Amino acid sequence: MAHKWLKEQDSHDGYELEFFAMHEFDHPQMMDPDFMQGLDTLRKRCGFPLRINDDARTEADMQRIYRKEIAKGQAYPTTSAHLQVGDNLVRAVDIEPAVPKPGDGSGLTLEERELELVYQALRLYKEGVWPNLGLGLETGHVHIDDTPRLANKRPAFWVAVSK
Repeated sequence: MAHKWLKEQDSHDGYELEFFAMHEFDHPQMMDPDFMQGLDTLRKRCGFPLRINDDARTEADMQRIYRKEIAKGQAYPTTSAHLQVGDNLVRAVDIEPAVPKPGDGSGLTLEERELELVYQALRLYKEGVWPNLGLGLETGHVHIDDTPRLANKRPAFWVAVSK
């Protein structure tokens, strides 16, 4: 996928996203540029704002998210798509459509936006943009990943309660 090249401070490794700014990601330096471009395509196709709730996670993030499990001596996920393993950049986000507001470019209700988000993610899978799609419908967001190291478990679809 081609990147738009420019010199602005909101670029990441020399490319710019059309719909997302680098400050919308917690750890943009850990994110895969091609996956981020796919997210931009997703946003364009949806036609309404999307909010990223979570992207790449550090060990400190994992300890914060799973503090209850850790306090009980329980294990927490070490193969999460949100983790950078070796040199493999992260190809995962937790994302949700913005609550509808007048003039935001879409007349869809929140529920229709959620359906459109899932539909467009599935289109990117069917088109081969995200061949290793992991799609999770969570209570507070939609998890989307395209993680090659999890290819033996992909495609995958699940419904779960958000952490």
